[in-house]
Amino acid sequence: MAALVAGPALAQDDMVFDDSIVGQCVQAAADAGAAEACIGKAADDCMTRNPGGESTYGMNFCIGQEAAVWDGLLNAEYQRVMASDKEIDAQTKADGYGAPELAPALKAMQRAWIAYRDTTCTYEASQWGGGTGAGPAYAGCMMRLTAMQTLYLRDTGPF
Repeated sequence: MAALVAGPALAQDDMVFDDSIVGQCVQAAADAGAAEACIGKAADDCMTRNPGGESTYGMNFCIGQEAAVWDGLLNAEYQRVMASDKEIDAQTKADGYGAPELAPALKAMQRAWIAYRDTTCTYEASQWGGGTGAGPAYAGCMMRLTAMQTLYLRDTGPF
């Protein structure tokens, strides 16, 4: 009779993730092109530094943590751009210009982008045929697309 011996379970509490890596990298980047090189750095650090970090569980954790950092940055950038757009809209209206309003256009764009991101990442995960790679593929897609949208908004207005 063969005995199965399992190693210690990898628990989320055991994983170390440095969420400052993304912010420091983006701040140090000279432009959006350079900031794109920041995408995945914190997840890579996490997968390398943690035993089991390159397992499916480890990849899901590390990539998911970086995706959450980018999501927080995205929300902050969206709020910044929205506030700026509302000010510009108010000034444009006060000045009597008939320019299209920016704030509603931003909101519509962001909603369409969310639908694009979600369907793109679902498609990317589906390419794994239900296998264990689907989770990391989905998380990686969410991280990349969220990061790219963050950088897009970061470089948007005011003009």
